[in-house]
Amino acid sequence: MWPVCRAETKNDKEVKTATIATQEAKEEEKGAALEEKKAEEVEIESNWEEKVDTFDELHLKEELLRGIYGYGFTKPSPIQQKGILPLLKHRDTIAQVPPLII
Repeated sequence: MWPVCRAETKNDKEVKTATIATQEAKEEEKGAALEEKKAEEVEIESNWEEKVDTFDELHLKEELLRGIYGYGFTKPSPIQQKGILPLLKHRDTIAQVPPLII
């Protein structure tokens, strides 16, 4: 008996590529939602009262902001919200975040 072969058409490949891209986008979206949920659950204990909600509020150099947003970061994590500002104000800082359990 001869082996059975199936020829793929260009359209088959496009459909597979589109399906994979859609699955990857959904997984990335789920991952981002999970990370955001974890970030909300983390409670930061600090003697520093100020915090920022966006990277723009830190008044960083434009090149640095472009790099941050270019890598896909849109919102600072809880430790970044409270930990970067004292550093920018030249205050001694010790920061520690407990490991996230996945």
